[in-house]
Amino acid sequence: MSSPPHLAHVPMPLAGDGSSVAHVVRALTREHSRAGGRSTVITSDNRDATFPDAGVVPVDYTRHCPRTWFTPAEYRQDWALGALLRERPHAARLFEPAAEALARVAPDWVLLHEGHYAVTALPLFRQALPSSTRIALHVHNAISASVRRHELSHLLRHADAVIGVSAFMADGVRRRAWVDHAKVTWVHNGADTTRFHPAETDGSPSSPSSQSSPSAPGYAACPRRLRLLYVGQVAQHKGVDLLLQALAAMGRHADRFEVRIVGSSELRDTGVTNDFENHLRHLAGRVTGPVTFEPYQPQDLVADVYRWADVVAVPSRAEPFGMVPLEAMASGALVLANDAGALPEVLGPVGRLVPPTVAGWVDALTRVTRHDVVAERDAAVRRARRFTWAASHEALMHVLSRAVPRPGGRIP
Repeated sequence: MSSPPHLAHVPMPLAGDGSSVAHVVRALTREHSRAGGRSTVITSDNRDATFPDAGVVPVDYTRHCPRTWFTPAEYRQDWALGALLRERPHAARLFEPAAEALARVAPDWVLLHEGHYAVTALPLFRQALPSSTRIALHVHNAISASVRRHELSHLLRHADAVIGVSAFMADGVRRRAWVDHAKVTWVHNGADTTRFHPAETDGSPSSPSSQSSPSAPGYAACPRRLRLLYVGQVAQHKGVDLLLQALAAMGRHADRFEVRIVGSSELRDTGVTNDFENHLRHLAGRVTGPVTFEPYQPQDLVADVYRWADVVAVPSRAEPFGMVPLEAMASGALVLANDAGALPEVLGPVGRLVPPTVAGWVDALTRVTRHDVVAERDAAVRRARRFTWAASHEALMHVLSRAVPRPGGRIP
């Protein structure tokens, strides 16, 4: 049996430990190490990044972008040159330090993790890397709409494989680009079921031991209230406003819930709130029943937050995969999720898909009962346990082993 390939991961350049991509890379490098493989992760030298099962190579991403954003003029220049199938001087060149570092490492595969603009750097990586190194674009988020079909098709020629985190994401790439469909596939993310699991109770949400948790001091719920949780980034595309609008529209019927909103606008606790977060607090003031806000929680603490919940709401307007519903199901919660993006793919036959409207959420919240929470818990846990990181790693290895090499290794 041949040894596992040396994999190199390039997460989003300025992402920290709290990003979902970082969680995925940590899990995949852990499983690769267990399988006897070697991993390298390129990180930003000005961000905290912890990948204990990989060799970490920090690089200076500020060489081409001293800020954490591009100016409107820089975006316009990128879009115009990209439309002419020229290198984008800002988005693509941002990755140059990573490409140079990996040219020295010479791994078997580079997994370039798409956050919005990584795809624009595919030609740069292909030019810098040895011909023996192959490249996979790992698509976590929708590729920027500024990358039009002609440019996207040109860029994807430089990848040996395109791997979505869901069939929904893979189908999106196929619809947007002229690309060999055999090159595009998907590998589902997983859940750490040693961390995310149901609370050790008698199985009844009304039992005294299930009314509070060590992570939620002061949150002991009234027996007549269901514990409703939102956890994740507090941003408009995540639909937290949709949830609060529905609760406000329910009037006195919302008093049957105790609501916790756990998260921040960034994937860290900034200590301040922005305009959107302040708007959410205004909406919460119109809800009959308790609504509390808590800042971002790191992965080692958020598991207890899930175990506090009876119901987890996922009102995301566009979800490429759905780590939150998966972790919620693993924790024994009933998931209500927008019928959008990859959420139907993750939930499968368990949980409740909700029409992505205020009326849809009012109806779903009105109908959910304590009996539903108890009756559907075991099915939710079984569903989540199908999504293991070991299975994700095995599927990834299968995809990479079957990728068809390009003649000559590189595109002129």
